[in-house]
Amino acid sequence: MGKTRLRAVLALAVAVPALLTAPAAQAGEVHRIKTAPSPSTGAPVDGGGSWIVNKPSGYYVGRAMPGDTFDDEVTTSANWHFGRAQSTVNMCGWVLPGSMGADVGPVADSCSATTQATISHRLTVGRDYNAPAHQATDGSAVPANPACTLYFNYFYGTDFASNGGHWATAAGAPQSSVRYRFTTRDGQAAVVRDTVLGWGFLPIGCVQRPASLYNDND
Repeated sequence: MGKTRLRAVLALAVAVPALLTAPAAQAGEVHRIKTAPSPSTGAPVDGGGSWIVNKPSGYYVGRAMPGDTFDDEVTTSANWHFGRAQSTVNMCGWVLPGSMGADVGPVADSCSATTQATISHRLTVGRDYNAPAHQATDGSAVPANPACTLYFNYFYGTDFASNGGHWATAAGAPQSSVRYRFTTRDGQAAVVRDTVLGWGFLPIGCVQRPASLYNDND
C-alpha cells in the first residue's frame, strides 16, 4: 500500500469513530399554545393563552396567545414548560401547565441553563415590587386610568434591561382599579392584573403605584 493511500485510510479510521461518538445537539419540541388553566383558580386564564413567567409560579413577563408557537425545552414534574416563546416576543421563559397544544415538530434548543437561572431572580426582570420577596402572589390594588390601553406584551427578547418598549397584543381598556405587581427595569411600564383582562402591562403614567415599594432580590 502506498504512503498516500495509507495516510488516507488512517485519517478515515480516526474520523469515523469521532463522528459516531459526537454528542447530538439538544432538541426541544415546538407546540402551539392553547389556553391554560390558572394555577390558582383552575379556570382558563383571563385573556386566553398562557402567561410567560420568570420561573414556575413566578412573575409575569409576557404572554403567549392561542396558536403561538413555543419551543418546549424543559418540562418539570408539575408540567411547567421552559423554552422559547417564538411568536411575538422571541423570549425565553416558563409557560403554564396545560398550555401545550398541537405538536409542530423538533427544533434545536436556544434557551440555556444559564438564562434559566438568571431570569429566575426578580431583579433581573423588574424593580419596585409591591411586596418583599416571597411575601405576595398578587398585586396591590391601585387606581388606573381607563382611557389607557393594557397590553399583554412589552418585551422582545430576554434582556429585560434593554428590550422593553415593544408594546404588543393590545388587550383593551383597564378597569379603574388594577393590581400593581412591579415596574419594568426601564421604568416605562407597570405589570398589573386587571380583574377582567388578566395580567399585562400598562404605561407607567396610567397607574398609581403603591406608597411602599421593594427592591430586595429572591
